[in-house]
Amino acid sequence: MAEHDIERLVQRQFGRQAHEYAVSPSHAEGNDLRRLVDLMPHDRHLNLLDVATGTGHTALAMAPFVRDVVGLDLTREMLQEARRLAQERSIANVRFIQGDAMSLPFPAQSFDLVSCRRAPHHFADVPRFLAEVVRVLVPGGLFGLVDQTTPESQTGAEFMETFEKLRDPSHVHALKVSEWQQAFEDAGLHVRHLELDMEERDVNDYLDVAGVGDERRRQIAALLREAPDAAVAMNGFVERDGRLRFERRRVVALTAV
Repeated sequence: MAEHDIERLVQRQFGRQAHEYAVSPSHAEGNDLRRLVDLMPHDRHLNLLDVATGTGHTALAMAPFVRDVVGLDLTREMLQEARRLAQERSIANVRFIQGDAMSLPFPAQSFDLVSCRRAPHHFADVPRFLAEVVRVLVPGGLFGLVDQTTPESQTGAEFMETFEKLRDPSHVHALKVSEWQQAFEDAGLHVRHLELDMEERDVNDYLDVAGVGDERRRQIAALLREAPDAAVAMNGFVERDGRLRFERRRVVALTAV
């Protein structure tokens, strides 16, 4: 799919669901957000760029610990929600602008820190995104990443990719941990810390946030029925208390230029 088509899908998907992401407890309060904030430097002399900020949860969480924050996102409606949250919380050292993660509208060496949470699986070109991160960071600058990942097993990975594309047509590809490690190395980013974060999600709630309609819910139900048991198990799908749940696994990494 062409890059422009992917961007239109992203804007359509997140434009119509912006408020759901603003109020989603997982996005606003998830353990992966706490881990990312803990890993990033807390220094009021530093500035931060939060790429694909969405409704601003990461930017707003980091704002108390740095001098100022720029949150950048492709989708206007997501930025509107981010500005609303910043105003509600009286956070004044953050501003939000519209822009593309793969063509950051900033001069070289503009930021001490860059973060990106739960977004690169929507990017058409992750290597180009990482090259842009390296370009805008000062020498010795740090990049903090959170993104969903898939099992190293191809069977488990292919099943989860199919599930994600049915849930959200703007999903492109979730890298495995080994693929992230290689991508960092190729970009000239040195890994300082890398871990897996596991979050149990209720499948229906997960579909609700993305606004999944009846037809795609039927397709997802058929996928779950027909997929190899091993692939389903690798991704932690289990029925508990009458609800279908699964393990959303995410890579959390801190890297340096």
